[in-house]
Amino acid sequence: MDLTLAMYGVGALVFFQVVAVIAMRARKPVAVDTGELTTTVGQAQRFAFLSRFLKGRRGQSKIERNLITAGLLIKPTEFLMVNLVVLVLLLLMGTWYAAHMALPEGFASAVKRVFAIFAFGMIGFRGPRLVLDFMAGRRRTKLEYQLVDALAIISSGLKGGYSFAQGLDMAGTQMDVPIKDEFARVMRLIQLGLPTDRALTQMGERINSYDYDMTIGATNIQLAVGGNLSQLLEGIAATIRDRIRLRRDIAALTAQGRISGGILIALPIGIALMLRVVNPEYMAYLTDTPLGNDFLYGALLQQAIGIYWIKKLLDFDS
Repeated sequence: MDLTLAMYGVGALVFFQVVAVIAMRARKPVAVDTGELTTTVGQAQRFAFLSRFLKGRRGQSKIERNLITAGLLIKPTEFLMVNLVVLVLLLLMGTWYAAHMALPEGFASAVKRVFAIFAFGMIGFRGPRLVLDFMAGRRRTKLEYQLVDALAIISSGLKGGYSFAQGLDMAGTQMDVPIKDEFARVMRLIQLGLPTDRALTQMGERINSYDYDMTIGATNIQLAVGGNLSQLLEGIAATIRDRIRLRRDIAALTAQGRISGGILIALPIGIALMLRVVNPEYMAYLTDTPLGNDFLYGALLQQAIGIYWIKKLLDFDS
């Protein structure tokens, strides 16, 4: 029995790795001009085999941008190695879980065990990337909310006779992190001789935000052709302020739907945990019998579909 389950686990591991490699190799390499986007200081690369395998691919570019947007000073290969470690650990957990599943012998039971291991593998493969996307999105939102005040400070400095670089430096010293760190990096690049428009463009690439792209594009054009930059920044700040207000209005209008979705997601889990403590014999029919496991897997599948559906209903950005 243990040898058979071990074979199932090894087979599922090999299958998952083959599928992941095929999916990654199926993507066409793309050339991305990131300039000084990377945080690499030297030429030495940890985990060089991962760097060679993922060089020039779309997945690496996205991971690199999210790492910089999230403010994590690690390389994409280091993050991928962490992802691989998490994947292996969860596959081992999935193998252990499959070995202790109360299922009779047969083809259907073997399929269920392999599916359980595959589900753990998917969590290990996608989980770290979802966490990275969440961290990048949270920091990007903070930067977008701070941009309005920063533009107001720069505009006031321009009216007071400062240059754009001096106003940018003044905004960086008065604002809090994370925009303080981004402005400080821009000022260091300018002091090292990089043109102002290129330094601002690199900041936009790091943050990867529509508000920053709009602001930087308009500012670079105005710096090149001349004009009233202070008035332009005030207009952009008003536009961004209206966008933030609209975003908050949408969040308020969809609050009831989000709370209802959270309750519908947490209610079955809470009831199952309560019954497990209050009446474990009753819950044993669901967790310790093959028919109960089938109902349980069906409920989990419907729960996942419901979560995806609610998310799409409340997603106004896409």
